[in-house]
Formats: sequence, structure tokens, C-alpha cells
Amino acid sequence: MSYEWESAQFDSWTPVDAENAMRWVLRAMHDAQQQLREMRDAEVEAKHAHESARRNAFFSPDCPKPERGGFTVADREAFVEREAAAERRAYELATAAREAAQDRLRVLNSQSVVLAALNKNVQAAFNVVGAR
Repeated sequence: MSYEWESAQFDSWTPVDAENAMRWVLRAMHDAQQQLREMRDAEVEAKHAHESARRNAFFSPDCPKPERGGFTVADREAFVEREAAAERRAYELATAAREAAQDRLRVLNSQSVVLAALNKNVQAAFNVVGAR
């Protein structure tokens, strides 16, 4: 990875370069908002699937029934957790994906603030020299 190339892309911008960067971040933010919406929906679906799997396991005829001298509440909970493990994993992965999408949108928002400031500076510099 070349840091000189990466930093060079931000050197000597023209107003057109600055405007293109603003348009890029606007499109990226729109896409990130869409992705976040989809990730939130997926997370809700995964949560409902997990809760449903837990209920189904709890009321399953195979579920241990706590009783004195027999199964304990911990045995029942272990059974329910084991039966709903795949749905819990899917829910946790969906939560992580939603959080990553949120982080991406936050980063893009921060980048848009920086790009707006750079755009303002570029416009001011070109106005001083009378270039357009």
C-alpha cells in the first residue's frame, strides 16, 4: 500500500475535484443508509426467529420439566439454549452486521464534514486567484 498515492489524491484539488468528492460521499451515505435499513430489518427478523425458537423449545415435549429430585431449572434453560443456538448465532451475527453498517454511516458522515470544509477551502482559494 502506497501512502504517497493515497495522500496525493487529496493534494491540489480543483473545484471540480472537490465537488466530485462531495458527490461521492453523498452517494456513499445514501447507499450506507439503505444498507443500515436492510441490516436493521435482518436483525429484527433474526431476533424474532431466535425468540420463536426459544418458545418452541420451552414448550417442546422433550423439554425437561423441573421437579424436586429430577430436572432443574438450569437443565431446562440449557435445553432451551441448546435448541435455539443456531438462531441465537444468526441473531448475534445480524446485530454485528447492523452495528458495522452503523459504524460505516458514522464514518461517512465524518468524511462528509471534512470534505465540506475542504470544498470550502478549495472554492476560497480559487476565488482569490480568480480561477474557475
